[in-house]
Amino acid sequence: MNLHEFQGREILRSFSVNIPDGVVVTTPEEAVEAAKVIFKKTNKTSLVIKAQIHAGGRGKGGGIQIAKSLEEVYEKSKNLLGKYLITPQTSKKGKFVRKILISEDIYSNSSKMRITMKNCFFSPKEYYLSILMNRDIEKNVILYSKEGGMEIEDISKKHPDKIFIEEIDPFFGLQLFQVRKIGYNLGFNEEVIKYFKHFLISLYKAYLSCDALLLEINPLIKTFDHQIVAVDIKMVLDDNALFRQKKYASFRDQQEEDPVEIEAFEAKLNFLKLEGNVGCMVNGAGLAMATMDMIKSCGGNPANFLDIGGSADKDRVEKAFRIILKDPSVQAILINIFGGIVRCDTVAEGIINSYHNIDHKIKIPVIVRLQGTNELVAKKRLENSQLPIYFTSTLKEAADRIKKILMIR
Repeated sequence: MNLHEFQGREILRSFSVNIPDGVVVTTPEEAVEAAKVIFKKTNKTSLVIKAQIHAGGRGKGGGIQIAKSLEEVYEKSKNLLGKYLITPQTSKKGKFVRKILISEDIYSNSSKMRITMKNCFFSPKEYYLSILMNRDIEKNVILYSKEGGMEIEDISKKHPDKIFIEEIDPFFGLQLFQVRKIGYNLGFNEEVIKYFKHFLISLYKAYLSCDALLLEINPLIKTFDHQIVAVDIKMVLDDNALFRQKKYASFRDQQEEDPVEIEAFEAKLNFLKLEGNVGCMVNGAGLAMATMDMIKSCGGNPANFLDIGGSADKDRVEKAFRIILKDPSVQAILINIFGGIVRCDTVAEGIINSYHNIDHKIKIPVIVRLQGTNELVAKKRLENSQLPIYFTSTLKEAADRIKKILMIR
């Protein structure tokens, strides 16, 4: 489950992680009122307006702007709210901006600070740091670099040697010697490491406590007075752990998600929309990946990842049918089931019910491969139904059939 930046800030604040002051608003008028509070509290000459959408690259798309007056706050907020923001990580249409975050500008010095510093200027230094699960080694890892900011993706591709990785043992957890190692690799001196130690330990505790899959800080800032601040936050929580994270489950913003994916989630289907022409219905993630590979090998492109799960019944199969058919780019549907806990005859009943219950007739070819528990019963029921489906016994037969269908279409 993706979180907005302001939600990630709320979580980190509760774990005493240093973050900028900020208020989330939905109108230009609210933005001005929030700006008054932040200007007064921070005594700084500028603040940051940040679009709140589930997509990265906001800075490159114009979704992060600096305002130096209340008039600028109003105008720039007005230009963001109610508009579509296009970033390198959105579709061509972009993401609709419903909320913005009015935030303290860490890069700006207060008037008092400028007087104290006179002609000296210490620019805040940007770093990159993220915590995520590496499933290959079954450990959490901390990725970090001295090179933070908007160009981190280019840096990771062109200069991978500038990205450091620290593996965290799941039994011992994050150790102090690892914190110091990370701090030294980032170029911090002993005085800065005192602040960094509290920051990183608190950050890792937040990551574990809320069952996060990803906690990314970019940029991580070291201020002139050695404070460590999480300026921009991206958090992704594990959907499978939301049953024990009821507080954070309420953070889900369905307006940011694909309505079809929401419908699939509520139907207990594992669904992901892809840009292809062959709809897939399978049981099991491994079989789904093999099925999508097979579709690619025969000249097609999978239109979705759809796993009906191990406890699927005929109603869930029908629901899966309806979801796949909502994609107008689908030219064929492949149902590939290995019957175990989910019996093949149950899936067959779901297929038959789908043809009878769906309002508009299923006008695209449907290829069915059922193997495992009660497969002979399932095949007989499908044959007796006289439905216009292609029943195959092997993946190769299914691939050949898809290839012929796509060539004809």
